[in-house]
Amino acid sequence: MKGYIINKIVFYGTGGPLSELSKKLGDGEGEEALRFERILPLTDETPEGMKKAWGIQAKPEEMESILYRNQTILEYTFKTEDGVPMPVFRKLAESFPEFRMCVQFASDDYGEFCGDYESGEGSAALAEKKIDDPLVFACDLWGVDPDEEMQERMINAYEE
Repeated sequence: MKGYIINKIVFYGTGGPLSELSKKLGDGEGEEALRFERILPLTDETPEGMKKAWGIQAKPEEMESILYRNQTILEYTFKTEDGVPMPVFRKLAESFPEFRMCVQFASDDYGEFCGDYESGEGSAALAEKKIDDPLVFACDLWGVDPDEEMQERMINAYEE
């Protein structure tokens, strides 16, 4: 069975520019969900071509975008299978250094594989941030209660 990874990208800025950014990253025809093809165009649409360009072998799933808080925060969430689109994240930071950008991801095993990155306003580089408690971090991204997950892990360990 393949594992899923939840990914979250958040841009911080001002209303007008973030609204324009949302349009640039969408399909340009009213659909404002993030389109990887607009960031890193594909020359080969096979799984191998996607892996080479984007770092993942299939298009992202369950893409959602939200522009909120007086249009000063633009957030994208989506799931990927067995990989994180780091080339896309890096290209976004490089292409839009005028915005502070945060990237977070966590696999569906809650804490075994996760990451937290940030670029500062005016910076084109993503810097990794330390995650103090990977289980809590991952559960938060997935919308799962960390205490319930710990209880389930203890029950499963006991039953083994």
